Amino acid sequence: MEGKNKKGTAEDMNSFQKAWEVLFPYLLYYLAYSGAYIMLAFLQEVLLKSGNEVYRRFMTEQASTIAGVMGGLSMMLGILPVLPMLKKELRLRGSMDEGSMDLDRKGLIKELFFTGILACTSSLGLNVLLTLTGFSNTSETYRQVADNQYGVAFAAGLLLYGLVSPLAEEVVFRGVIFNRMRRLYGAWVAIVASGLFFGAFHGNVVQGVYGGCMGILMAYLYDRSARFVIPFFFHMTANLAVYSTAYVAPLQKVFFTPAGCGVLLVMAAGCIVAKEQLRKAEK
Repeated sequence: MEGKNKKGTAEDMNSFQKAWEVLFPYLLYYLAYSGAYIMLAFLQEVLLKSGNEVYRRFMTEQASTIAGVMGGLSMMLGILPVLPMLKKELRLRGSMDEGSMDLDRKGLIKELFFTGILACTSSLGLNVLLTLTGFSNTSETYRQVADNQYGVAFAAGLLLYGLVSPLAEEVVFRGVIFNRMRRLYGAWVAIVASGLFFGAFHGNVVQGVYGGCMGILMAYLYDRSARFVIPFFFHMTANLAVYSTAYVAPLQKVFFTPAGCGVLLVMAAGCIVAKEQLRKAEK
């Protein structure tokens, strides 16, 4: 009965109401994130003016890391008003996909194993492809973002891009927005539309293409598994793979070649096939 009631509610909503239902969580997150960042920036300015010369020099020398930490804290504060929505969406998703949840409990370790390999190969493969084709050089904004990201201290970068960013973005985009789209528009529309929205969120064409492809893949994996941990683990592993590889020159020499790109993408496709075969075998 609950599923029928939810479907009836979706059918009774007009196009504007559906769009608002989907966009409101992002707008709420963006406002909370922006407010938190402004407050942290104001606090930083106060500390700079009141601190001694050694403190000011430290703040200047570590500007990229401090900006990254401020962004990470803002993301965590930004998702706070969205968490009640996440709790509700996960409860609704669980009630509608009890069979899938039970199936995933039995094979969660295998699911995470293939998800991790898929995350590494697809993220690195797509990054290599965008680099080899020269597409990565088409956006000045992207280059500035990349410089800022890799200007952060390595340990801080691992925490920010390997945990904080994936958690905040998965809460908003897969946990809430995708689940709402799925109820209102259907699974495949939600997979594609939420993925493209995730790409557009990054604000430049290079990250837009990369984020859009990754967003569609993460939404697909979430739709098939019905477990929020799957897209979060994928996102975390993909970010760590890309970020860490940038600091390992021997790996770059192997991966950033046409052959390396081809192997990575073939392995990614193989993981998707293997995951589907595993799921069918467990049914």
